[in-house]
Amino acid sequence: MEQISQLYDDTINDHLFTSDTAPKGMKQHESNIVMQQLASSIDLHKLASLYYNQLKSKLNIDAVTIKFPTGLITIGEAPENATSKSLDQSINRKIFATLVYSFSKVLSMREHAILIELHRLFKFPLNNALEYHSIKQLALKDHLTSLGNRANYQETLLRLISQAHRYGEGFGLLVIDMDKFKHINDTFGHHEGDKVLIAVAEVLRHSLRDTDYAFRFGGDEFCCLLPGSQIATNSKIAQRIQLLMKSDPVLSRHAVSCSIGSTVYLANDSEQDIFNRADSALYQAKQNGRACYKAA
Repeated sequence: MEQISQLYDDTINDHLFTSDTAPKGMKQHESNIVMQQLASSIDLHKLASLYYNQLKSKLNIDAVTIKFPTGLITIGEAPENATSKSLDQSINRKIFATLVYSFSKVLSMREHAILIELHRLFKFPLNNALEYHSIKQLALKDHLTSLGNRANYQETLLRLISQAHRYGEGFGLLVIDMDKFKHINDTFGHHEGDKVLIAVAEVLRHSLRDTDYAFRFGGDEFCCLLPGSQIATNSKIAQRIQLLMKSDPVLSRHAVSCSIGSTVYLANDSEQDIFNRADSALYQAKQNGRACYKAA
């Protein structure tokens, strides 16, 4: 249910309005335009941007955060002294998302009415986009480890390259290959090999920062994309991965180690350029022996 916290200014002219004369929200044709805009995309991130643009066109809003069970999206930047309002989105009394609206100024009664109307219009487009997002995420996961799969890697890499072009935000790449993994499968069987791969995935989750991404390419090959990372950061994360592998009970029982190739995004890199550079570094690391790291 909506949290009816006071957000509009009820100290000015509030006594002038009765239930019949209180400021209304949008006109019907305005609501229709908003609905048409929100119906133009089912992609969650595109829809969030469309919604924020509608909010900006009608309200003096600084930021909106959409919280849902598997994550959140924030668009805009709330000032330190922002006034915020949290409103739930629910269907059949079941909350599926919460939106936090941030404003630098207190809303008038009419602006508050517009906010409530926009929030109402956003319900079903948002629910549809979240369902589509959930299905899409399942399709982008490796079924064994629940890390991202190769398609997810490609999608994330292209997004990071686009951000690098637009905002100058670099990123790092680690390419990871298990040392002598085939011996485990051949000696103990694929069931034990799967346990090892699952353990490696857990090591990656515990080694990376909240903003990083881990993927399984297939077999015993993994990749990590590290937004904002430089070679020194890549090295620290690689060392953490190799250290945690030594202390994991499943991996230590089989004396499992990994070799890691590392690089960072360079201006005008294509997706193939950056991968080839990290993959070449990985090849050199494996030539140097087990549990080695090489940056390029």
